[in-house]
Amino acid sequence: MKKKKNNIKKILIILIVLVIIIIAGILLYKFFFNKQQEEVKVIKSIPKYGYNLNENETQLYKDTFDELDKILSRDKVDYDEYAKCISKLFIIDFYTLSNKISKNDIGGTEFIKESMRDNFIEEARNTFYRYIEVKSDNRNQELPTVSEITNVEVENASFTYADKTTDDDAYKVTISWDYKEDLGYETEANMILVKEENKLYIVEMD
Repeated sequence: MKKKKNNIKKILIILIVLVIIIIAGILLYKFFFNKQQEEVKVIKSIPKYGYNLNENETQLYKDTFDELDKILSRDKVDYDEYAKCISKLFIIDFYTLSNKISKNDIGGTEFIKESMRDNFIEEARNTFYRYIEVKSDNRNQELPTVSEITNVEVENASFTYADKTTDDDAYKVTISWDYKEDLGYETEANMILVKEENKLYIVEMD
């Protein structure tokens, strides 16, 4: 009987230790994850349009964000320049993976039309962002960083939505870019942007 009680006591102790280890693991993970999230702080905003600049963005992105701020601060907004600027910001943010926290940290999403954003994020997470490891001091992945926008052109266009309605006040942007190191990623794209309540959104890219 004494031996049986000792065995039960040992099992209880083992279970308690396991529970403590699991709880400690969860707390450590949450602390580490939240710490990473807290590291990305907003350092500048354009409140009227809802654009934010995070501190972990590249210098190229920060300089281009300043360009956008100037464009949108004018009494009369030049929408061709506006379209060019957010296209540049999108490309710099989306195709720069070196500063991303994980595969869930998708760049450029604030420039995508809201009704299309969830699908865009899911597609990016399962393709271009799929193999990004969680950022840490010892991440050794070779990840791309956009170094320069080499060309950007804009022209008037139209866009047809899934419900067959057409927006004739759209913009087609042709853009190309370079990386700090050539790792074989895309270097050019065509995008369609539409205007909604004076704000431009990307609705198509190929």
